[in-house]
Amino acid sequence: MKYQIPEILTMSNTERKMIIEEGSTPILKEMLLHIGHPDENIRDHQNLRLFLELIQYDLLSSDDKQYLVSQLTQSLYFHFNIGDKDTDSIFQRSLSAMWLTYLIRSDAEGAFLTKDQYDEILQLTTSYLSKEKDTRGYIDGKGWAYGIANGADLVLALIQHPKFDIYQAAPILQSIRDCFWKDTVYVDDEEERFVEIIEALIREGIDEKLLIEWVEQVFDSLEYCKQSSGYSPSLLKARTQTLHFMKTFYFALKFRQVMPELQGVVSHFIGKWMKIG
Repeated sequence: MKYQIPEILTMSNTERKMIIEEGSTPILKEMLLHIGHPDENIRDHQNLRLFLELIQYDLLSSDDKQYLVSQLTQSLYFHFNIGDKDTDSIFQRSLSAMWLTYLIRSDAEGAFLTKDQYDEILQLTTSYLSKEKDTRGYIDGKGWAYGIANGADLVLALIQHPKFDIYQAAPILQSIRDCFWKDTVYVDDEEERFVEIIEALIREGIDEKLLIEWVEQVFDSLEYCKQSSGYSPSLLKARTQTLHFMKTFYFALKFRQVMPELQGVVSHFIGKWMKIG
């Protein structure tokens, strides 16, 4: 590649536009090569920074963005080694989700994706949230992994996109439910991101009965686990995480004065599961 990423970062936008017009593919390939680099300086302070600036200043063409989407949706990126825990592969998956979030937001402003491409990204994203097992936030010496949070942000961007149809809500709700059973209790405000997703679905017109049914299913999973396995460590973590989410969700509904019947159902289950025994 003629220009290295640190060199491009020092350039003006006019200079960047000129070299991208000369040939963007080598630059984008170099950036993709380092998207999940374990070194925070290379991954975030150089590579991610350049990507965000190229998006912010609209220096990428529709073809450039199409190219990035076509690469990021391949198994080498968004779902790379999905199911791994405590390995550096989380950076590849998490940063792919973050890049896709900004590309989806860019597409919402100036469409370059087809509906089929949009639907594929939505399917990959709900699958990602369900399958991701690495729930780490900040990793000492390596920076933010934040896979679940970045996946949730991508879901939110997809819901806010003009191509979203409310009939696509079911797999989204299922993926959030799966996030309560990751054998962990989130400590970096992930549940607030889940609540933002539900609020976005409410704004899109999701039926209150469907959300009531979903809440009941969430707590049915806890009840089934309790009956079959007792108060196992897995159940206690899922219970704590579910309650963290439901409390935040309840107050979000109450403050916005929406869905009173759903509020009552959430309040009932919170009271029921606050006590162990």
